[in-house]
Amino acid sequence: MKRFTEDEIQDLTDRVFLITEKLDAGELKIAAHLADGFRASLEAIRLQPDGRVDPATVDGRIRAMSLAIRGMSQREDAKKAVSLAKIQTMYFDFLFKQFGSFYKQMTKAKANPEQMSRALAKDPDFCKQLQDGFPELSTIIHEFWNSVGDSATYHLQDSTQLKAAFAGDLFPAHWENAVSTAGLYVDTIILPCPFSRIAPLEKVMAPKELAAVLMKHVLTAMTYRELATADVEPPLVLIAPDPNDLGQENKIVLAQNSESLTCKHAEYLFGRPFESLANLAEFCGDLKTVDQVLSELKGRDRLIFDSEWGRDPKIQLERAMKAPAHQMLHEGVAGNTVLTACAGRMPQAFATQANSRRVGGTPLICADTSWLYYTWMLEYEGAPVIGDPHARQTMHVTRALTSEIGNNLEWLGNIPPETVLEIRKQGLAEEVRSILGNGITELVGINPNNYFRTADQVIDNLERAFREHQRTLSEAKQRKLKLYGIDVPACLAVGGVAVAAALMGSPALGVASGLLGAVGLPNLKDIRSKFTAIADEDRARKISPTGLLFRHSLR
Repeated sequence: MKRFTEDEIQDLTDRVFLITEKLDAGELKIAAHLADGFRASLEAIRLQPDGRVDPATVDGRIRAMSLAIRGMSQREDAKKAVSLAKIQTMYFDFLFKQFGSFYKQMTKAKANPEQMSRALAKDPDFCKQLQDGFPELSTIIHEFWNSVGDSATYHLQDSTQLKAAFAGDLFPAHWENAVSTAGLYVDTIILPCPFSRIAPLEKVMAPKELAAVLMKHVLTAMTYRELATADVEPPLVLIAPDPNDLGQENKIVLAQNSESLTCKHAEYLFGRPFESLANLAEFCGDLKTVDQVLSELKGRDRLIFDSEWGRDPKIQLERAMKAPAHQMLHEGVAGNTVLTACAGRMPQAFATQANSRRVGGTPLICADTSWLYYTWMLEYEGAPVIGDPHARQTMHVTRALTSEIGNNLEWLGNIPPETVLEIRKQGLAEEVRSILGNGITELVGINPNNYFRTADQVIDNLERAFREHQRTLSEAKQRKLKLYGIDVPACLAVGGVAVAAALMGSPALGVASGLLGAVGLPNLKDIRSKFTAIADEDRARKISPTGLLFRHSLR
């Protein structure tokens, strides 16, 4: 018979009494077909003379249920301890306390984060100061997320709005606010913490490079402050770290879990199977030159380091080998450069999927290279893009919005994020979503992997809405000129003072109306009522989904 420690007995007692508390409060419901067995298990529990439960009388049913209830109770306590809004406020307060002076300089100079970071990186004293202080800053950020990270995750997991987790890069580009694009469709965009994401790179970066990269992304993150702390529910955007950024042990587990995908990608490239990452590393280490790699290469279309470099595998590999990081790590061994792509990109793609599912969302991938590896990862995994049809549609629309900015939707990137926030505050998000998603469900059902066709559909939807909006504006302009056919200039020519007074609510309205009616002109009551109606229509049009959405492109 097992002997229980004092701590184990106390823990089990606390858990059993937690069950009774939940039952008494009506917060615990037992299925009808399980009720008799549960009641028998509960009634069998006996107490020791000290008032604690006798462990020998607590069966597996009660033990398992008490653990589950405690987990749920701790989860609720964590959510009550700190809200998402409070987490965001504390996080941005820290950033602005540390870097607010640089942000103020940037906005005063009307510069962007990249320009500001380049200027700072040219200052050796700043670079040295940042490098010296980086470990302490990283520790503070790490401790902050360790204390509130679970609460943030629980809030996100328990919420039901459409969510998208940014992935595929350190942070969104400074010139492309994620809210201006994906925020038109997704309720909540989850961005990574740039500090947590960049921290592992500190050891392999020169001080100047660290300053440029860190400051660019931190200053970009700071531009989201007003949106992340806005008083809207659910939140439009927020920052929460990927668990894989918060500890080396998480990265080790990630590499282990994605090892088979890394080997499958290598198998596609070289046309031969690899039993393990070690086996792949041995093979790649023997390929010293670019020509040796190319002679073994079978899947030439997927040797991609940067999609902007084209699809020629030789050019891709040669350019990749010129990067300082690759030269330092691989000492010019071409095969090891390929190994890095396999062992780096596949775990990243796997983490993208895992992190988005962890918060009940879909991936938001803006970088084309990362998007390629993500779709290849899904192919190697042999899994559908995502199980839930609504989530699939969300992923298709957000991919279209982020990928077509530089092509068919150039105007989309110019939508001020404040406009999206206004759409949300006016309660018009569903109407905008219906415009964007019209016809997407059918296309996704036909071919879940055809993102090009659904992108075309989103473009068509926006263009159709834009044309309709232009048409209504044109009609409104004509109505304003004529006031539904009433010739306002003629009225003013006859009795300008009286008409003006009437529109302002003057007592002269009755007299003026009579005079105008006597000479066969429109009644001033008609003019004022229709003027008011048109003004009301204009106000409604301006705050309509299309009015807000296209306002910036019609100025």
